[in-house]
Amino acid sequence: MNSLKFYFNRAVDTYEKVGALQKKIAFELLKKIEKSNYQYIVEIGSGRGFLSIPLSKTLSFEKYIHVDISLEFLKKLRKNLKGDHIFINASAEEMPLRENIADLMVSSSTLHWLKEPEKNLVKIFDILKKHGKFYFSIFTSNTLKELKEISEVTGFGSVFTLKNAGFYIEMLQKSGFSFDYEVKLYQEIYDSPRDLLIFHKLTGTNYTESKKFSGKNSFRKFCETYKKYFGNPRGVYATYEVLFIKGQT
Repeated sequence: MNSLKFYFNRAVDTYEKVGALQKKIAFELLKKIEKSNYQYIVEIGSGRGFLSIPLSKTLSFEKYIHVDISLEFLKKLRKNLKGDHIFINASAEEMPLRENIADLMVSSSTLHWLKEPEKNLVKIFDILKKHGKFYFSIFTSNTLKELKEISEVTGFGSVFTLKNAGFYIEMLQKSGFSFDYEVKLYQEIYDSPRDLLIFHKLTGTNYTESKKFSGKNSFRKFCETYKKYFGNPRGVYATYEVLFIKGQT
């Protein structure tokens, strides 16, 4: 089975064109980030710069460190950012950064991909200084609930398993950090079930833990059933649930 890195590398030339939802979420997170002077900023999953580019224009900093699992994404991003930026090709679980380096840590639409988040999410905070600030947007378990339901009924495809918002909230409560959160629902409209699937392929977000073979008949049943239950005059809809977190260590 191909890795998550494979899916994002494959989407490097299409992500920016079709990632309207990710842009929307990054903009929402951007509005929450305190405008201040930060010595070191670390962004996990910088991608095509939906958060990186506007944030680097609104904040004062000495170094902005971009960490992304996709080298291809970092190559593209590097062309759009000049000056005091550092680009590191690594996963969030294996960031080669020393502890207590960052004054600000941000991540938009990335941390839900963490392997074993109950272990690895806590480790991420080690790179923050005392009283360091963090701002995250994370996809949670009600995301693509329609797709999951129809996949189970028709046997076509599979959906990546996401944690519910309470999982992250409880983990942060146990950490003792000071934080606030907000859960927002987004409903996106696609021309057809096929276009919904294409969107996720073109953004690299069609990765799941298990891939199973699905034939033409199951695909046809999937499209027909999805349209029947989750269609409207404009097309078909899909729900995305996002947890926004802002806090301080």
